[in-house]
Amino acid sequence: MGRRYRSIILPLLAGGTALAVCLLALPPAFSIFANGVRFNGVVGNEMSQLSERTVIYDSRGQVIGRLGLEDRSSVALSDVAPVMVEALLTTEDRDFYGNAGVDLHAVARAFFKNVNSGSVKEGGSTLTQQLVKNRFFTAPQRTLSRKVREAMLSLRLDSEWPKNRILSEYLNTVYFGQGSYGIQAASERFFQTIPQDLNLAQAALLAGSIRDPEGNNPFTNPKGALARRSEVLGQMYEVGAISNNERTFAEASPLPDQRPQSDLRPDNYYVEEVQRRLLNDPRLADTREERYNLVFRGGLQVETPYDQSMQAKAQSAVNKTIPTSQFTAAMAVMDPSNGEVKALVAGPGFERSQFNLATQGARQPGSTFKAITLAAALENGYSVNDSISGSSPCIIKIDGFAPWTTRNAEGGGGVFNLRSATEESVNCAYARLIAALGPKKVSEMARRLGVTHEVPPYPSITLGTIGVSPLEMATVYSTLAAEGIKHDPVFITKLKDRNGRVIFEDREPGKRVLSAEVARTETSILQGVIRAGTGTRARLAPGDRAVGKGKIERFSAGKTGTTDDKTNAWFVGYTPELVAAVWMGDPAAYTPMTNVGSIGAVYGGTYPAMIWKVFMDAALRGKVVREFTKPNEKLWPAASSITEAGRGARLQFDPSGATGPSGPSGPEGPTDPLVPSTSTTLSPTTSSNPPTTSTIPPPL
Repeated sequence: MGRRYRSIILPLLAGGTALAVCLLALPPAFSIFANGVRFNGVVGNEMSQLSERTVIYDSRGQVIGRLGLEDRSSVALSDVAPVMVEALLTTEDRDFYGNAGVDLHAVARAFFKNVNSGSVKEGGSTLTQQLVKNRFFTAPQRTLSRKVREAMLSLRLDSEWPKNRILSEYLNTVYFGQGSYGIQAASERFFQTIPQDLNLAQAALLAGSIRDPEGNNPFTNPKGALARRSEVLGQMYEVGAISNNERTFAEASPLPDQRPQSDLRPDNYYVEEVQRRLLNDPRLADTREERYNLVFRGGLQVETPYDQSMQAKAQSAVNKTIPTSQFTAAMAVMDPSNGEVKALVAGPGFERSQFNLATQGARQPGSTFKAITLAAALENGYSVNDSISGSSPCIIKIDGFAPWTTRNAEGGGGVFNLRSATEESVNCAYARLIAALGPKKVSEMARRLGVTHEVPPYPSITLGTIGVSPLEMATVYSTLAAEGIKHDPVFITKLKDRNGRVIFEDREPGKRVLSAEVARTETSILQGVIRAGTGTRARLAPGDRAVGKGKIERFSAGKTGTTDDKTNAWFVGYTPELVAAVWMGDPAAYTPMTNVGSIGAVYGGTYPAMIWKVFMDAALRGKVVREFTKPNEKLWPAASSITEAGRGARLQFDPSGATGPSGPSGPEGPTDPLVPSTSTTLSPTTSSNPPTTSTIPPPL
């Protein structure tokens, strides 16, 4: 019988037979039948869309995470092993290719029993009926009218869709147990394989699980799973689908023993951050509810710049460097040319704490913030060679603010130029510098360079008294490395829907927020921090000048930072091709790091700088050395002096930038930390200049 002929005649015969059975069985059966056929649309068009998982990929196309309410990914029937199809049809619908969507004999037998009992006691469903039951109806019911309606809609669907499409939709819809929806997820989760590579034993186990997915679960009920698999293999042998030898061999195969997790949640900090950003990105959808449904049901394909090799190097650098203690480190790694976030070390371990210190933490950055003040000064016509007093303690007076008292780490003072004041991280010099500039200019520069937390225009911000994340500081220094071009952090390079249509790509050219000359000048100053300042422990190993051309110093720039009472220590640095921001501290509290490992007191120039060096040496190993573009010194303004009142007449100072006899003790000494909170003097009548202790609570 041809397909067209069967699609017309068989539904009529089936409908007539079902009607006759109903009328003979019970007078109310007529109303049941009438209610069952009330539908005038196209059944296939009314089938619900399948919920599919979102898959997240790294920069090389490897899967790094899955998100979703149901672990499902649809595949074509041609991508399913024939033995799987054979096992399914043998156990669930042997006459699938011959029936019209309903098995009339099974329906009649079941209907008599159900009507006589007054409820549904027996099924008789074909694959088509099961598909309609799962995809057409939203709420399950075990009533006679529902069974009749399922049968009639199945007859219509059989006439609308080819058999192979029905079979494909069924395989992608059905639940196999252990959180596995559809044949793709079941193959992956049960056997770590793909549907095309399923063998006989695996196919029989999956086909046998459909009627009772949890009862036949090999991970929770292995005895029941074995018995059901043996039953399916026996049925396949009876119909001649397999030989006795094949049956015997398959029955001897062991059950899967790698139990998959039951739900789809992030299991690392990077995937968790991608999820967070998707749920808040209006480019995906207008409302949060729409975005939620797309992320957890929409089958999105998310491409990221995540570099697993770089991630391993970053984590290893932290693990090898920090002694066992209550303290940990966070790190954000970026490509300054495009803002791509390559790696994140975000806390003590995702299994212990899901709070992402690298992206959501808010800790005082200490003197790493001085790079922002320096950028504001250079942009406003200040010179590298300008002189400024670093005498300590210092009382800073600015119109509109209460007097502010701070001091250098080692007391003393002397006269510095901007380069040496930065290299030695002289607090009083930078306190006078922000007074000369005005706090508002520094606050605005912070926002332009990449700080997203609020930065109130207080004088003390120059010493890093506001809370920021490592990602924000990586963005700031990335802007300097990119010669003034700011790229927002990129965690998603391309987002596609379930059909492969591109929703958006993050390939923005960046925005110039600082002139190239200012950025180059600042980089030349920050190089000195590593060469001879507070960050010498971050000095990188030499690299290849070119293939076969010998070794050369690897160019790098950065800044150390340590906050009050040594509760936070930082190093943020960059080469022309890579930026990394490192924070160290207690993630649960503001605990002073006064006696940690062999170092003792922790400063930005100790463990954080060492972590940065270990990571960067590993990440850049084998790469040809790239140089920073040198600034045009002829464009620098003539040297002048800087006081709290502004830039004026030049002061006398040692051109070498050396400090007075009681100045910093050198690059290995504690030249970087901020003044303890007890030495910060504030007027009790004003809150214009908050204390240096952050009011932002530590992450839990």
